Amino acid sequence: MKITERQKEVISSLICERLSANNSNLRCVGDFSNSKNESLTRTLQNEAFEEDGKGNIAYYVIKHPNGNILFYFSLKCGSLYESIRGMDSLSKARELYDAVIEMKNDPELNENDRKLIDSIIERIRTGKGLIKNELAQLSYSKKKQIIKELEHQSEDDLKRVGKTFAGIEIVHFCANDNHRDDWEKLGMGQKLGAVVFWCFIVPKIQEVMKHIGCEHIYLFAADMTPDENLVNYYKTYLEFENTTDYGTAISLYDYGCKFMHQKTESLKERQMRFFEHFNRDENAV
Repeated sequence: MKITERQKEVISSLICERLSANNSNLRCVGDFSNSKNESLTRTLQNEAFEEDGKGNIAYYVIKHPNGNILFYFSLKCGSLYESIRGMDSLSKARELYDAVIEMKNDPELNENDRKLIDSIIERIRTGKGLIKNELAQLSYSKKKQIIKELEHQSEDDLKRVGKTFAGIEIVHFCANDNHRDDWEKLGMGQKLGAVVFWCFIVPKIQEVMKHIGCEHIYLFAADMTPDENLVNYYKTYLEFENTTDYGTAISLYDYGCKFMHQKTESLKERQMRFFEHFNRDENAV
């Protein structure tokens, strides 16, 4: 069932503000706690104000109308990449280009492969980056060894990549255990994190996209549970994926976390779906 007007009013009553924009937040963060990841609490209480003030990372707090902090999240710019190991010099690029040109001139090449090769040549020529999936789609039986290697090489210790994608990283995403009751008493029947993501984070990303390019949202899920409860939460309620199609730089803080992402191209449609199915259908079996 779709979201009700009363629920919309409740969400509108929540306060979302930049952490350093209100000095009273210095006091409020002292009442923040999260037992599942205490480092997130320490970050908010010890480092966040300075980082937010400098603009290194944008921190936001979500407050109950009574002023208690229910949740905090932070955002920063970043990028993803699709890697091609071995493309670490101009000579390698020239080898690839020559190999593709030779393939194109083969009379045995079928029409579909010819179109794919034309696309690959244009990407190499214009420096737009090479899509590894395009290489994999070639059915050409005489596919050059250099292309086979590019498809299967490891992606560790990369210095050059096939293509980069603009993104926004959700650096922190954390509920306040001390005031979960405040959220429950609002009677929303919905996960707080899901409401924060679709009602506060997504609109900010949509606003950013009016000014600069952004193709992905991504995060690192700090999930050490055997059942991957947090990863499944991000999949189910926030519609993130944990595929290995893309990579990004990872800090020591996030070492051991699971990389997850979603494309922004259909973000509006997914947001609308969230509101359309905001409430559980009591008639569902």
